[in-house]
Amino acid sequence: MSKVIPLADAIRAFVRPGMSLYFGGAWAFPNAALFEIIRQFAARDPRFTLLLSTGGATSAAPFLAAGLAQRVVAAFLGDGYPAPGPNPAIQRAINSGRVTVENWTMLTFTLRLLAAALNLPFLPTRSIVGSSLEHELGAQFRSLDDVGLVSALAPDLTLTHGYAADAEGNTILALPLGSNAFGALAAREGAIVTVEKIVSSDEIRAHAQMTRIPAHAVRAVCHAPFGAHPLGCLGFDGGYVEDRPFILQARAASRAQETQAEWIQHWILDCRDHAAYVAQLGPERLTALENFSPAPLPLLSPTEKITDAEKMILGAAREIVRAVRERGHGAILCGLGAAHLAAWLAESQLQNQGITVTLLTEAGATGFQPLPGDPFLFALRNVPTAPMLADTLTVLGMFVGSERARCLGVLGAAQVDRQGNLNTTRLPDGGFLMGSGGANDVASTAAEVIVVARQARQRFVERVNYITSLGARVSTVITQWGVYRKINGELILAAVFGGESTIQNARDACGWDLQVARDIAVLPLPNHVERQALHRFDPHGDLWRD
Repeated sequence: MSKVIPLADAIRAFVRPGMSLYFGGAWAFPNAALFEIIRQFAARDPRFTLLLSTGGATSAAPFLAAGLAQRVVAAFLGDGYPAPGPNPAIQRAINSGRVTVENWTMLTFTLRLLAAALNLPFLPTRSIVGSSLEHELGAQFRSLDDVGLVSALAPDLTLTHGYAADAEGNTILALPLGSNAFGALAAREGAIVTVEKIVSSDEIRAHAQMTRIPAHAVRAVCHAPFGAHPLGCLGFDGGYVEDRPFILQARAASRAQETQAEWIQHWILDCRDHAAYVAQLGPERLTALENFSPAPLPLLSPTEKITDAEKMILGAAREIVRAVRERGHGAILCGLGAAHLAAWLAESQLQNQGITVTLLTEAGATGFQPLPGDPFLFALRNVPTAPMLADTLTVLGMFVGSERARCLGVLGAAQVDRQGNLNTTRLPDGGFLMGSGGANDVASTAAEVIVVARQARQRFVERVNYITSLGARVSTVITQWGVYRKINGELILAAVFGGESTIQNARDACGWDLQVARDIAVLPLPNHVERQALHRFDPHGDLWRD
């Protein structure tokens, strides 16, 4: 029986006020479905519960700003492309008390969906234990010594975007697999699937090894080309990448309530359906996204001033190289921002030295080679370089904690304390920041963790007010002033970019009585070759400009 119907009809038929709605699956986010729900429910106070494992602010911000949710359960609620940061629209919704938030991690959120799909009440994990997340989750998370139990999460309805499906609903997900099909299989009322193309059952059989959602889990199949926009979607014979200008405009619009409302009106409410949204984007923009055009690569002037961010990123790259060479790490899982750019540069340097290390992403790309021109950690143009495309469960649950892989975690943070605990979730006044993403999962099981973070007194504190990620495995922190190493459980300033004045800068930007190593090292400033490599990865200066 064919389940193919227009997306607007599927939303009218299967989405009801008060439902818990999970948006997710593969890395291609179901934005067409999310925007259609905003069109139909924006003036109705539907009081949805919004469930998100990935997707971030580009999708969550208009949903919350339009007043559709009373509650959100998520792993990450910040801006990610091209660099991480809190999203003002999401912060307004949560910090005003209009929306409550329940914080998880990428792995534990995925495990909750998997538990429901397996018809189990809970599954074990090593994530969250000992962090502030554990204390605020109550009975939904229980710890047994160093192992925790996460409760099953069964959404009322799942909305997911696939690359292709047949009329019955057998669906091939996009790549990489992210949270996979667990949400579709866990949902009480099944899934609405939007797809780039509807194909014959024979074509599905020809790619049966890529089919992840079976027909019995699907309520409706909706043809929605560019249904993941402004994020990207890759499949077995093509696709498109992230729309940088669009995402940056959306980020800018979120800064004020008025501009956010104007953006929602123009890009969602004024479009009668997804086809009108695509038409408004225009063929020239869409063709450019399909062609994966790289950004121009500028040449660095030798006289251009070295920024503090360059010192931090390139100093971190040196530390990552050192850690891999000295301690034999076989894999690196890096967080968004300066952390992943440092890891990319280190991997390139190690490769030139004949040392192989596998780069991992939480979305499932394994062993990929970052291409110059786009500094986004999850840039889809890098995905075809990966010899393996897995999912969040495989990477965060199996690879990061593997004794054979000896994974090195490289993370960023909004706050760091003297024991190396990290905070990316709550401001000192309790206001919401972004959440964990995969950081807690990495900090809980990686062989070692290196932190890359801008230093200021309000960011380097005696004790973080919220522990998103425990500092037990943190060995090193790199800032714009120098390198901190953990000695006897406390971060000590071990090396600086400069002399006594830099040491004083580090003291002034530290919220505790900073100890300085007796034999403190003086680090050489980044050289032209290092800086040129950095600029090739990030030609717009999204991460290296101060």
